[in-house]
Amino acid sequence: MYCTKCGAKLPRDAKFCMNCGKPVSAIVFAKAVELKASPANAAVPTKVVEPTAAPLGRNDVSSSDASSNGSSLESAAFADEPEKSCEAGACGASSVPQEDVSLNRPETLRGAVNATKHRSRRRVPMVVLVALAMALAAGTAYAAYRVYTDVWLPAQQNQNEQVVEAPEETVEAPEEITYSVETRSMDVSVPVDPYDAPGKREAQKWYYPHIEASTQSDAVDKINAALEESMRSDAEKTNAAPDTAKDMGGAIVFICQYRSITLTYIDNDIVCVRDQRYDTGWGPHGSTTVTGCAYSLETGDPIDPVSAFGLTPEQAKSAVADAVTAYLATDPSDILSTNAVVRDITNMCLMSPALGSGVDVENPLDGCSHFYIASEGLVFATEDYQMGSYAYGRREILVAPSDGSLAKVGDTVAIEAPMGFSGSGQASSQ
Repeated sequence: MYCTKCGAKLPRDAKFCMNCGKPVSAIVFAKAVELKASPANAAVPTKVVEPTAAPLGRNDVSSSDASSNGSSLESAAFADEPEKSCEAGACGASSVPQEDVSLNRPETLRGAVNATKHRSRRRVPMVVLVALAMALAAGTAYAAYRVYTDVWLPAQQNQNEQVVEAPEETVEAPEEITYSVETRSMDVSVPVDPYDAPGKREAQKWYYPHIEASTQSDAVDKINAALEESMRSDAEKTNAAPDTAKDMGGAIVFICQYRSITLTYIDNDIVCVRDQRYDTGWGPHGSTTVTGCAYSLETGDPIDPVSAFGLTPEQAKSAVADAVTAYLATDPSDILSTNAVVRDITNMCLMSPALGSGVDVENPLDGCSHFYIASEGLVFATEDYQMGSYAYGRREILVAPSDGSLAKVGDTVAIEAPMGFSGSGQASSQ
């Protein structure tokens, strides 16, 4: 081994040149650089070892000079090649394994290049993924925008237009049904008096209402049929009644000499009629009976006037007692006390008139009652002898006024039936 500075031959294990004092580490480092630059040795890795402080030489070089010279030379060598170093005693020895310093120093130029390559290979897929994600998001947003503008928005506008136009095109207010009433009559042949005027008969007209609806109504047809049939049955019986005493065979025969049905109330739900009749058995006088019946305009079936007006049976009895008491306070009975009248009327007011009056009424209206509904409200019709003598007469008394009615409880209601009867048994409307 020779010194690269002065050319002097050096011992194998020398640390410094014995002639000029150059550290052997600088010689090894220079040789290592020369070997690395040689093409023949390009594949041989060089292991770089950081130089250490060299021990003092055995010759005339002092420890302080050696230390000083070694430090300056070592610094100069590393200033030329900072990324490389030579291990002490390794220069010139081919048996010592060497390796590339770039593998141990990533901060050198080659290490930085290699690290950059590795980072680029890792980051390229991430960049692609980000780009794809952004493209997908942009495509989704555009598709959503097209769906909103081309599908949802036009559909919403059409729906709003349909909602606005629907009432004019599809929604129609139900036609209001209106009613009118025609008074019809029935010709009846009535015996005058089999005892006093045997064989004598008199032509009469009995009256009943016929309801007309603005539209076809099965319920109205049913009501009209019920009114006409009840009237016809009585008329046929009177037409067939005997007009001489001998034809009666000595029995008392009651016949209906007159009958009139009058419509007293109608609205969208119910219709109510007042049925007045005069029956006689050829005694001193006959009997006048007034009843009422309400019908449903939805079904045509008869309804109790009390329930149609909205009262319970107990409420109706209480209302009748108050009304009769109020009336008798201004027009007392001629033979009966107020308590007796009220007790008798409240005991029978809810009974069927066909059973309670004692009159042979063979063909009453189905559901007939002592009550009927008028424009003034709910009316109770008394019978003969209930409030006093026959001369005192009967009364039709308001027991429950309608909303807005000026009438009050205890007032009398006067509804005159069409009268065509002039026989001896005719009774007044009161």
